[in-house]
Amino acid sequence: MKLSSVFKMISALMLLTFLTAGCGGPPKQNSQGNSNPESYLTIKDDLGRSVTLTKKPEKIVVLSPSFLELLYAVDGKAVGRPTSAAKIGVDAETLKAIPEVGFVYNVNVEKVVSLQPDLVIAMQGMHEKLIPILESSKIPVVILKYKTYDDVFGKIALMGEIAGTQDKAQALTQKMRGNLDAVSKKLPDKTTKIAILHATAKSVTLELENSIAGNTAKFLRLQNIAAGSRPIDDGADTAPYSLEKLVENDPDMIFVVTMGDAAKIEKTMRDDVESNPAWATLRAVRNKKLVFLPSELFLLNPGLNTPEAAAYMAKQVYPEIYNHDE
Repeated sequence: MKLSSVFKMISALMLLTFLTAGCGGPPKQNSQGNSNPESYLTIKDDLGRSVTLTKKPEKIVVLSPSFLELLYAVDGKAVGRPTSAAKIGVDAETLKAIPEVGFVYNVNVEKVVSLQPDLVIAMQGMHEKLIPILESSKIPVVILKYKTYDDVFGKIALMGEIAGTQDKAQALTQKMRGNLDAVSKKLPDKTTKIAILHATAKSVTLELENSIAGNTAKFLRLQNIAAGSRPIDDGADTAPYSLEKLVENDPDMIFVVTMGDAAKIEKTMRDDVESNPAWATLRAVRNKKLVFLPSELFLLNPGLNTPEAAAYMAKQVYPEIYNHDE
């Protein structure tokens, strides 16, 4: 075949491709990247799955207390919720009227399905195994993570999209960001080195910057001695701990996040501090800068109380600046 014939064939193919692509025009998209103009919303969850809602969901089941709080904060409604002994930022009478579907770590899937939801909002790391069961019943489910400040604001915006109350979500976000700005603008220029220990009845680890407390410390521009350390598992927010590493880095302040019986864990740790001479060499111990953080703000994501968590940690590190705040 002559070279000129080859060029003519290529040109014809390119023209055909261009015309074919142009006939349909670009797909219409909503704010969530939905290519179907007839659907209500397409959500890309934190597993990377695209979940399309054909209409505004009217029967939402929420499997995490944290997400339930956010949904109701933007005037959303649920027909199913997790059983929880923890305080949830929802009116007690309203909460009582919502059917329970089991604890967040032990969901009663049959109960969820029986409620015939048109959307299930679930937690990453806990509910992935429910996806096949719910999808087999043609129930849309989104899996969401909830660790960092970005997660909090992103999920508030998402709940507003789901409930159709974007203005409410935006106003809430602006108020929270304003309160966070009030904390950050007072931060001094100096750097403070900190360690965050994650203590249970059986083990102690170091929290990384992607943990809840670690993210708060990062917001406050504190130097976390565990930053850049290898996590104990892929995607984990803690790293291995050793007293030798603590002594080597000698942080100005040590925070402790407890998981379990907080009073018992604190007593055990304080007894260890008093009995082990190595602890006495740490400047944080000598200066009485060993602080046990409240679980409701630093073990679980503080959610709507994120500004309060930031203010609490800031007061511990810089009491001379923040203790005068109301």
